[in-house]
Parts: sequence; structure tokens; C-alpha cells
Amino acid sequence: MTMTRFLMSFSALALLAACSTFDPVIKTGHDGTFNHDIQVVEDTVVLEVPMSNAESGIPYYQRKKVQAFLADYKSRGVRHGPLILSVPLGSPWGQQLKTGVDQTVQLAYEYGVQDLKRSDYESNGSPEAPMVLAFTAYRAIAPNCPSLASIDMTASASNDTTPAFGCAMQANLAAMIADPADLIGARPFDAADTLRRVDVLTKYRAGQSTATERAESESGAISQAVQ
Repeated sequence: MTMTRFLMSFSALALLAACSTFDPVIKTGHDGTFNHDIQVVEDTVVLEVPMSNAESGIPYYQRKKVQAFLADYKSRGVRHGPLILSVPLGSPWGQQLKTGVDQTVQLAYEYGVQDLKRSDYESNGSPEAPMVLAFTAYRAIAPNCPSLASIDMTASASNDTTPAFGCAMQANLAAMIADPADLIGARPFDAADTLRRVDVLTKYRAGQSTATERAESESGAISQAVQ
């Protein structure tokens, strides 16, 4: 009888010990966020514009490239620094380069580029030295997703996710994101509208409505033409 009670007590203690160490969270070997992270690298985007003695300034066949480059800078480079304009010093195409710089500045103004800086370089008199435009941008590198054909989908004994779990989503995000720098950190807040803030606080303290007044043409009411 004593032995039976001892065994029952031992079994109860073992059961309590097992319950105390039970973890309801399933531990898996794969995680779609950390196993398939997106790499973000900093690039220097460069456009070389060669000069020619056939015409003054930017050659006609290069102008579309310059315009496309300025549009690219506005799209993904304006947040990360100025547009750099470099002119070869000592080039035999001095007059052509001067006209090319004036044309580039004018095009930049038309594209709304406000942060333009010069950083000239020594050409040692080479006629092949080009005018250079450059800016800093970021590039996302998608994870290398394993082929589903290489994964045994029936191997579910461990209840782990598959090695490809979450990889397609991360690859799609890397391809779609407009500015990969957003994956590194949040953007800074814009400056507060001080005048609007003062106006709202003044009306609030006076017990007036702080909502923006809207005209009837700005109403979001649904048309009553069809009942």
C-alpha cells in the first residue's frame, strides 16, 4: 500500500513538473521576417556627358539622357543629398562645357531641382573627359528565395514552416518599394505649420470650432438623383 501511494505521489509530481515547463508557443526553425531580410545598399548614380566640337553645350543625343537623369534624381535621390555637377578642368572644350553647364542648370531648374552643387575635377587636358552628373540613392536587394520544387512539403513532423515561408512577400516588397531607404528607418517629420497651430489654439480657447471651413462644392454628400 505504501509503495502504491509513493508511486501515485511521484506520478503527480512528475505531472506538475511537466505542466510547469509547458510552452504553448510553437518553436519553429524558419521565420519570414528574419530569415529573408532585404538588404539595402547605398549607390552613387552617375551620368557622363561627353562634349563635342560639333556643337556647343550638351550634344543633342545626350539631352534626353540628362532629362531622364534629372527625373530619376527627383524620384529617388533628392532625399539623400545634392545633385553633383562635375566639370573637367583644363579640358580643350572649355566653351562647350560652359554652355553645357548653363544648359544643365536651366534643365535642373525646370525639373524643380534646387540642391545643385559643383565639384570639378582635373582632366589633364584630355578631350575625352566628360561633364559628370551624380547623386546618392539606395537600392534594395531581394532575398534569394529557394525553389518550392526543392522543398518537401510533406515533411511536417516538426510543425516548422517551410524554408521559403515569407520569402515571396519580402521579394515583392523589395521590388515595389519606391525608396529602399525607408527600410532602414523612418523619415523625419516635416516642420510644423506654426500659423495653423496658433489659429487652432486661438479658436479652441475661445470655444469656437477648429474645423476647416468648406464650401458647398467641397461637400462629400451622396447624390440624391436616384432614390
